Amino acid sequence: MCNPLRISLLLCLLAVACGGRRGVPGGTGGVAVTGSGGRGNTGAGGAAGIGAACAGDADVRLVVADQRIVRLTMNEILNTVRSLIDETEAAALVGDGVIAGDDSVASQRRFPPLQDLLIAGDNFPKVDLIASHVASYVLAHFTTVTGCVSANDACATVYLDRLAARAYRRPLTLDERSRFNANYSKLRSSQTVNGYDVTFTVEEATSYAVEALLLSPQMLWRWEVGDPARATTFPAGIPLTDHELAAHLSFFLTDQPPGEALLTAASAGTLRTNLAAHVDALLASRTAQDWLRTIMETYLEVNQLPSVVVDPLRASDMGVETRLFLDNVLWNGTLNDLLLSRTAFLNTGLAVDVYKVSPPADATQTSFVRTTLPADERAGVLTNAGFLAAHGAADGRSLVPRGRFVAAALLCMPPDVDPGSASQPIAQQSSQEQVAYRAARPACAGCHSLFDPYGLALDGYDMLGRTRAVDEVGRPIDTHTTLAAALGGDAVANGVELAQALAMKPAFTNCMAKMLLQYALAGDDAAVEVPLPPQQAGCATANVVKNYQNINGKTFADLVRATVATPAFLLRRAAP
Repeated sequence: MCNPLRISLLLCLLAVACGGRRGVPGGTGGVAVTGSGGRGNTGAGGAAGIGAACAGDADVRLVVADQRIVRLTMNEILNTVRSLIDETEAAALVGDGVIAGDDSVASQRRFPPLQDLLIAGDNFPKVDLIASHVASYVLAHFTTVTGCVSANDACATVYLDRLAARAYRRPLTLDERSRFNANYSKLRSSQTVNGYDVTFTVEEATSYAVEALLLSPQMLWRWEVGDPARATTFPAGIPLTDHELAAHLSFFLTDQPPGEALLTAASAGTLRTNLAAHVDALLASRTAQDWLRTIMETYLEVNQLPSVVVDPLRASDMGVETRLFLDNVLWNGTLNDLLLSRTAFLNTGLAVDVYKVSPPADATQTSFVRTTLPADERAGVLTNAGFLAAHGAADGRSLVPRGRFVAAALLCMPPDVDPGSASQPIAQQSSQEQVAYRAARPACAGCHSLFDPYGLALDGYDMLGRTRAVDEVGRPIDTHTTLAAALGGDAVANGVELAQALAMKPAFTNCMAKMLLQYALAGDDAAVEVPLPPQQAGCATANVVKNYQNINGKTFADLVRATVATPAFLLRRAAP
């Protein structure tokens, strides 16, 4: 690339890509849309405001996100390069250190994953480097990338038109196409730039155009403005356009831009009427299954095992085993199997050293083989060694961190408490004594009663998830506890009974629905609430749960289907 000319050329091309203003792409209205900030889930006041019972299909709180544009994450940009250019260049971006690969950021990712690598602030120079790197690749591999056997303007223009539509995730307007082609022609003509007389070759002009395209707002933001002409009243909202819906669905399920099938359906106007079939097709793909499992790993924080387990090999083994467990329950079982399944995938090290069972046949140190764990010791993710280790404490006192996480992540009842550090005499007490000590003190009991029972039930597992009968100083462990009154006050004896009890509670299903809808809406400007009796909040999540309950399978995939079918996914509120 010709660096002395680069800035002037890109400013020219970016002006074309931007179309002169932010707002409805290609539209004629004056709707101004921002990429952040919003009204949360406050509804529109009146009878349907917070505090009023949900009003069914007409409730304004079924729609929680405003018209908006949402910034892509760095991983979505990488996947877009993979889709637009090829796998070789995507791998080169990672290999050359221009963009971080998933392996290097997985343990740093927090839920929702959108927030970890948004293009903002310091990341924008990185986006510029990505665009420059891709442009250089196009220049060096022009024939392979463009499919043009000979370098001529007609073929290059066809390629750029097609590429722009895929980058924008919608057809270009006539004005956009005209401006884009006009500036390609300008690059090809003799001109003076920064005092230089230059004439760019077909290959050079194409690479500059690609670079500008990758820096355009239409590529770097996901547009969710919708079609005001199709506004609905039950509930009040503006439907996403078909192409916006295609992008929204694809990034939700795969973290990738929409493929040919979705874009074709969007262009034909059939995506919305056949939405369920497209969702099923995506859910059947390995790409969607891998990504949604990654979302669950992130939500459960088992992706952070490398930072909490001292032994790297053991952390790696636990990560593999938890990943295989999640793959199995998410795609081969019911949603409740997340808490109930005794299926595990063990290598010899985990079988002998952690789970204390005989290694399954054909298992080796590097081969993980399916097996069934003892019914009195293991049930679902709560007793999964990787999960327990991710939320354990190095000093063996894992009661509070595990209890708080279960309350927050599986029941959506996050306690508002600073865990602090164990103080005397608590530091010298058994777990049962600690719980009793806090329960007897009003200043502690209000919060700790919300999560201490879960941590106590899981106290029969050490910091690495191994079963134990005595604590770190040799005292016998008693895991009997009683759940909070809000969960029915059930008496449970251990982690297995805890898992069985939680699987039967509406709070678990409600929480999983809330989590998935929050991720689907991909932004901190759309606040999603968990349903609270008597249905005075969380109307959008309650709608997801209602959709889910009407499906026979009760699988994780069914919960995804229920999420996509809800007004919160399909509609946007008119921007204030």
